[in-house]
Amino acid sequence: MEDVDSAAPRSLDEIDLAVLHALQIDARSPWTRIAAVIGVDAATVVRHWSALRADGRAWLTAWPTPQRWSSTTDLGVALLDSRTPADALAAVAQQPWVLSVDETSAGYLALLATCAGLARLGDRARELADVGAPVVRMDVAASIVAEDSTWRLAVLSAAQQRALRAGGPTDAAGKGAGAPPVVKPVAATRQVAAATVAEIAAALDEDPRMPAATLALRLGVSEATARRTLERVTAAGLLRFGCDLAMPAAGFRRGVVLWGRSDDPEGAAARAARLPEVHRAGILVGAAPLFVCLRARSLTALPTVERSWGADVEISDRWTVLRSMKRNGHVLDADGRSVARVAPAW
Repeated sequence: MEDVDSAAPRSLDEIDLAVLHALQIDARSPWTRIAAVIGVDAATVVRHWSALRADGRAWLTAWPTPQRWSSTTDLGVALLDSRTPADALAAVAQQPWVLSVDETSAGYLALLATCAGLARLGDRARELADVGAPVVRMDVAASIVAEDSTWRLAVLSAAQQRALRAGGPTDAAGKGAGAPPVVKPVAATRQVAAATVAEIAAALDEDPRMPAATLALRLGVSEATARRTLERVTAAGLLRFGCDLAMPAAGFRRGVVLWGRSDDPEGAAARAARLPEVHRAGILVGAAPLFVCLRARSLTALPTVERSWGADVEISDRWTVLRSMKRNGHVLDADGRSVARVAPAW
């Protein structure tokens, strides 16, 4: 459990937001590069990041991409009874295979994952019932188009974002690795064993900014090999590094879950993923297969977002998100701050 002050978190200032957007783009970028891009000195960047991390308003992430988990992982979108007591919800949040929990106007929405087949999803739904959180319904995901680690703040200009990416991959110690190799996902996957990918993911889950030298020691290889292997893993779309934050502190105090249908669900899901308000989007197996979660500063923005989604999409239901309780392994307090980490495992 992290030591997070019980007082309401301070709102994020302009430098905070710029640092966080930079880390969302490249979580392993050296502080000196981030400082140069946003126009402050490196000590200021480190000071702001340290304060954000210390009070749980922001945290780094190392998260498997849809390319990595689509072939091995089944995801269930489960609605838990709205009368589920607090102690049962706390037990739900401690499960490493419960990726996220949101309290909504319809009940508690939980994302369950397993790599052991669909039957295991049923077992896990029953496990939640055993701790006092009965599952009212559960839809299985056919595909995930966007998830939380792909969402970005709109702070840095296009030129600043290009400048962050222009330096090429660099480990957190500041050592440049040159231009990234052009590697097709299939080819890269062949070059990196699944066990090695899992080792890298486990190490960087602890510290996404872990220097290549430290990662090399963990893997038992040379620093150059560790850096090259990491480049291949990221180029293959198997692992994504980023930065998450307490959304209320950034002004995003409203969330909505939309359910819909379309004659072209793949196209509709892809369009949803491009909307700046959307942080999750997928296609489920069900009567309303389109599943989209969005965050906004005000619910008055909802009609505009829905129109932007496309005229061919029929919205069948709308749930308001009352609060986020867990997101990608981080247990959140009422203000959206990370107060504990439950390492995801499924």
